[in-house]
Amino acid sequence: MRAEADRLLGETEAAPARSGAKATFSLERTGVAAMALGIVERCLELSLQHARDRVQFGRPIGEFQLIQDKLARMEVARMNLQNLVFRQIELAGRGRAPTFAEASAMKLYAARAATEVALEAVQVFGGNGYMAEYQVEQLARDAKVLQIYAGTDEIQISAIARDLLAR
Repeated sequence: MRAEADRLLGETEAAPARSGAKATFSLERTGVAAMALGIVERCLELSLQHARDRVQFGRPIGEFQLIQDKLARMEVARMNLQNLVFRQIELAGRGRAPTFAEASAMKLYAARAATEVALEAVQVFGGNGYMAEYQVEQLARDAKVLQIYAGTDEIQISAIARDLLAR
């Protein structure tokens, strides 16, 4: 069967079709930031509650500096992700979509931040954090899949670097 160039997908596809695919990828990748924000917010909420309730050596673990460091870093990640999501909403309100590289950078950062926070939440919960009965275990798996879904971290890095090198 013969097909016109505008009907082909892959390396030979016409430029308008390719840009449409990139726009879809960009939208999908920016959505990861919102998912990551939800994961981070829930991990922080659960970790804060656990840090208040769990007592070790006669005091709540939230009084220990290492736990405080984990909680503070979770809050910084939450704030950064919230800013990314709000920026995306503001740009969309102005009718501006992120570039492919911007969307890739947003996805790369968001997925890594969510994974880091979720793993720290597991750590705050200690051995229980690894058990399926605790929600942080599920959140850690959900966060990790963000590094794979809509293109792996390595694919995002390539897209960002290609854009930087083309400037």
